Amino acid sequence: MRDNRKRSILVHGIGLFVARAVFFSINPLAIGYFTAAYLERAGGGLIFIAVFIGIATVMTPTIVLKYLLTMIITVVIIEAPYIKKKNIPKQVLYILPAIFLGLLSLMDVAIGGWQLSETLIAILESALAFISGMVFRSGIDFLYHGKRGNRLTNEQSVSLALMVAVVIFTIPDYNNAYIAPVETVVYFVVLFFTYKYGIGQGAVAGAVSGFALSLRGASFTDIGILSLMGIVPSIFRELGRIPTATVFTVTAAITGLMFEEMALAPRDIGALASAVIIFLLLPRSLIYRIDFNESYGGWDYLASVNLKKVANTRMKIFSDSFLKLSKTLNTISERQTNIKQQDINYIFEDISDKLCKNCRNCSICWEQNFQETYQAACKMFDIAEKNGFIKKEEIPESFLDICICTDQFVTETNRGFEIAKLNYIWNSRLAESREVIAEQLKEVSGVIQNITGDIYGAAQTLRMEEDLVVRKLRSAYIHAKNVTIIERKDKRKEVYLSAAVGKDRCVTAKEAAVLVGEALGVKMRLSDASKTVITREIENFIFVEDTKFKVLTGVARAMKDNVSGDNFSILKLETGEIMVALADGMGTGKEAGDESETVMGLLEQLIEAGFKTETAIKLINSSLVLKADKQIFTTIDMSIINLFTGMCEFIKIGAASAFIKRDNWVETISSTTLPIGMFGNVDYDAVTKKLYEGDIVIMVTDGVLDSIKGDHKEEFIEKLIMEIKSNNPQEIANRILDHTLAQSNYTPMDDMTVITAGIWLK
Repeated sequence: MRDNRKRSILVHGIGLFVARAVFFSINPLAIGYFTAAYLERAGGGLIFIAVFIGIATVMTPTIVLKYLLTMIITVVIIEAPYIKKKNIPKQVLYILPAIFLGLLSLMDVAIGGWQLSETLIAILESALAFISGMVFRSGIDFLYHGKRGNRLTNEQSVSLALMVAVVIFTIPDYNNAYIAPVETVVYFVVLFFTYKYGIGQGAVAGAVSGFALSLRGASFTDIGILSLMGIVPSIFRELGRIPTATVFTVTAAITGLMFEEMALAPRDIGALASAVIIFLLLPRSLIYRIDFNESYGGWDYLASVNLKKVANTRMKIFSDSFLKLSKTLNTISERQTNIKQQDINYIFEDISDKLCKNCRNCSICWEQNFQETYQAACKMFDIAEKNGFIKKEEIPESFLDICICTDQFVTETNRGFEIAKLNYIWNSRLAESREVIAEQLKEVSGVIQNITGDIYGAAQTLRMEEDLVVRKLRSAYIHAKNVTIIERKDKRKEVYLSAAVGKDRCVTAKEAAVLVGEALGVKMRLSDASKTVITREIENFIFVEDTKFKVLTGVARAMKDNVSGDNFSILKLETGEIMVALADGMGTGKEAGDESETVMGLLEQLIEAGFKTETAIKLINSSLVLKADKQIFTTIDMSIINLFTGMCEFIKIGAASAFIKRDNWVETISSTTLPIGMFGNVDYDAVTKKLYEGDIVIMVTDGVLDSIKGDHKEEFIEKLIMEIKSNNPQEIANRILDHTLAQSNYTPMDDMTVITAGIWLK
């Protein structure tokens, strides 16, 4: 708040001087500055007063009235509810005050009689009001909204240069042989910009200051001299303020000795000395260098962008290839499952070739009685297809009367259908495997595409923020380099840097995280993947935005056998989320434990690697379905809590009900799905809930519910949770397990696991 007040005073002070810039009896810069400051919300009502006072000090009351009316009409129109609802672009709003000023000026011309010169000046004033407003816009935005340590953009540089020139031009004359306020301001501005922003801004400040002095009657050679005074000291700015101020003074003295017309009078010497003293006495918070490292911009940045584009293109090709392969496998699978009629035709042809071809009654069956024989064969094949085999008693009487190889016909038919059945089973299994692999390839394609989007879509923040981090760390004697700030799609920042400290120093990375957060204006923490101490050796560190919430957990377990068939995981992710997962293998003992451990291990690895939950579930399911020796069936119960927002996603695959304890009520989240690994396409229930401070998520395996007698098991747990007055997650887990064990005389009928997770503000 105090910083905003100082910035507001600076904007108002500059506005007071800009409003005094009168030429050709017009003052368009006053309206331009007022428009920019008002629309950028940098001054509010006070900017109106500051500009009005500035105009009133240099113009007659009748002319002041024109500018006063212009500002009043501008405020009324801009603040009108109709205009606000329309959401009109700022560019249009900037032109409105210029139009009002032009209309009032033309009315003034009309009252005095139309004259071409006066009309052109009125039009010129309106145009200059609009142009100056657009120019002042960037500078005011920098002065009021810019972060400390930001480098100037080209637009901001031009805008501030114009402000400096106008302020110098409008400073009142003070005729004294020893005191020179205008020259003092000029010397200070040139020295300030030279030290803080470097050679470019120093030269610009010198040029515009010299030009402003020339408009006040000074020699045009001042432009070159002041530009030189802005260039030479910048070479020594890295040595500090005193060397820079010394070189600045020496440069002014040398130019005075070399050129007689540039000799320093006592008045100029006093101004130079005053400017240098003010420069040296100003606090460090105002006078500091903003360095520009060429490696941050230009070709390196373009090369980085181009490299990311190339990587994005290549990754997209890989993604498309996997997707195309997935579609191809799906097409093949569809073709292979539609061969049932072909098998039947093959059986018919095989029997005809083996039995009928060499039979002495072949002509009687297939020539004289073709229709009856064909119908009877079709009927027998229908029976065999329906039942999987055929008995002699099921053969039509007409066929028995004609055929002399009935027993062999039945045998060959059953053998053929048995082979066809086996082929069908294997083809179905193969088709299912292809579908599963196709689904895996499709998911891999999606993962590549998502990762590519994260890499290429992560907006790299402005380099000026990286400078802020470097300077902030330097204040604690931490030397940082190779700073990269990445802003993810969710607008959260990550800072990657290399850092070391000086000799005989040791700083914790946690302290550095606090400094990085202060530089960026957000709370940061050290990534779990980074070292905890910054030493003399250059090391890489990662800082991420700190979360709003924290989670405390509790676990209680009871085993039927020596080895539990349940497995759980509590995993903190770099994305600011925490995963609480519970897997229950089918049955009990070591075999069930191995199954649930396999599933939980895969789940942890995929989620930690950054896979989406849906993708991870599908990949795990396909891996289990494709397992050659035996199928694995396991339930999965997951809760993924976002520690920034408090949103919790519950995912259930054949799992028992979960519960949310909040104040005086309990919510139940149930599932009706089957365990993972049973079918090629896995089905799961997913629901998202908002968690608030003090809420506790409770997850249990089916062994806990099965220990409760009766049909109303969830209601029993809800009542039990309501009776527990504690907010300690571990105590809640212990008491739930104890009460449910008591229902079965403390003899577990199945493996029992209770996990609790409570969320609180940090």
